[in-house]
Amino acid sequence: MALASVGRERRWAQPVALTGAAVLVGLLAGWLAVAAGPLITFALLAAVPIGVAALRSVWVPVAALVAVATLLPFLVLPVSAGGGRPTLFEVTAAGALGSYLLILVIDRRERLIVRPELVLWALFTCYLVFAFTLGARFGAGADLARLFGRFMLAFALFWLVVQLVRTRQLALRLVEWIVAGTSAAAAIGLLLYAGGASATFRVLIRLVPYGYPDTRVVRFIEDNPANPMRAVGTGVDPNAFGGMLMLGFVLAVGLLFSRDRRLPLVLHLAAAGLTGLAMLLTFSRGAWVGGLAGAATIVWYRARYLVPFGLLAALAVLAVGVGATFVQRLEAGLRGEDAATIQRFEEYDNALALIRAHPWFGIGFGDPPSAEFGAGVSSIYFLIAEQAGLVGLVLFGLFCGVVLVRAVKVYWQADDDLLLTCGAAFVAALTVGLVDHYFFNIRFVHTVGLFWIVAGLVVAMSNINEASCQERGVSR
Repeated sequence: MALASVGRERRWAQPVALTGAAVLVGLLAGWLAVAAGPLITFALLAAVPIGVAALRSVWVPVAALVAVATLLPFLVLPVSAGGGRPTLFEVTAAGALGSYLLILVIDRRERLIVRPELVLWALFTCYLVFAFTLGARFGAGADLARLFGRFMLAFALFWLVVQLVRTRQLALRLVEWIVAGTSAAAAIGLLLYAGGASATFRVLIRLVPYGYPDTRVVRFIEDNPANPMRAVGTGVDPNAFGGMLMLGFVLAVGLLFSRDRRLPLVLHLAAAGLTGLAMLLTFSRGAWVGGLAGAATIVWYRARYLVPFGLLAALAVLAVGVGATFVQRLEAGLRGEDAATIQRFEEYDNALALIRAHPWFGIGFGDPPSAEFGAGVSSIYFLIAEQAGLVGLVLFGLFCGVVLVRAVKVYWQADDDLLLTCGAAFVAALTVGLVDHYFFNIRFVHTVGLFWIVAGLVVAMSNINEASCQERGVSR
């Protein structure tokens, strides 16, 4: 009898406990919804199962990081840390890095990968810390220090990817996640674009309490409402949004021609179509050129027979007049006739003057030391030279050169689709860097992070293929 009574009590206790827990969670969710808003409430509630799952696999926070970087890169949390509110991007990036460091400490079987590319990356990163410290003499407050900390977190993703991605399956998983995230971001951008300026404003203005800007919410070509609207999605800046979509587009095109494709072809076509169309509607000419460079690299090495058909299709489009707005904008940029291109030339002149004044170590990441100079320029190469001097530019160029030379060398041995895809995305990003800055801008850490993730994938795939070639006895 006593045992039966205990059994009945246990049967009653479990549903009562579950009901009590559900009520507490509901009350907490309701309080959060009132105090912080529904979006933050959803993010915090989602963080609980993600945090629990992260204890089982480091890839859970990595997936969350990719989702945040592509969908909500500027969202801030309603808590104060160090005098500022942390962004969801830096929380997920720190979580991914912390998870792997914990594995490294606990699991003695884990071995670090050390390659020349990692040494150059570490040297470049340490030099940037030196440049930031040196530039602090011109003025650097707490806000700038926090921005630089996020910037360094984005850089650290290169190291994380090289250490984590040790098989083709893991590399393919990460590529697919980036394509999925950018495709979802493209879909949101296209829906907002289809709704027009008023609908876009009504939706995006709701993100202001979560750290998004309340000015220039809707963007137009040359900031003139008489010109066509630019797709921006949740990316704030149409150029940075276009660059992010460009990475997804090139990776999606690479998967289209890859033997590693695991999903139905129609899904890959949809991903390439979504990211490509949204990229066009950002009217970011740098992203267009970068996307063309990356896609052309893949097609040249994987489907060269399509090149004549592509040229004929382009001529037909020009003859019919489809996409005349895109063609006219690109042509105006090439001729240097529009206001945006003229402004870029002025930025380049200012950057050259600033580099001549501070050639070796730059001015750091804050404001320029003199009112005669402006800060910032639409080129990652000029920007690096401004902020870290010619020494920093040489270190960055050396790093990129070593990565590309080794990737090309390994590709000729292995003929690997995935290495070609990641390498093409890296080439596309470096091409965009000629005319835009968001892959090295301290205020766009999500695109900086994606750049370094792609760079890490190139190095990781080079490592994997080099080891495979050595196992098969392929000579180097």
